[in-house]
Amino acid sequence: MDNKWSMFKNYMHNELGITKEDIREWIQDAVRVESEKLAHQTFSSFSVEGTVKRIMMDDSYFGSNNLKKEIKQEVANQLLEKMELSIKK
Repeated sequence: MDNKWSMFKNYMHNELGITKEDIREWIQDAVRVESEKLAHQTFSSFSVEGTVKRIMMDDSYFGSNNLKKEIKQEVANQLLEKMELSIKK
């Protein structure tokens, strides 16, 4: 088995001119490309609205209903501070 590996390694290095550094660079490039794809795939499907709804409505996130009410109230307060409403008749 070691003999076959040595023959393969020698062929790659001597005949093809491929070095360990070449292989490291290829692996780094491949990992970079795949991680960018994964990050894009993950974040493109991320929904802030869906996450907020899930957190606010799912009892597994918060054991106490009082805590959920406090969070809902704080979110409402923060929204009211940022919004300006005008009513026309």
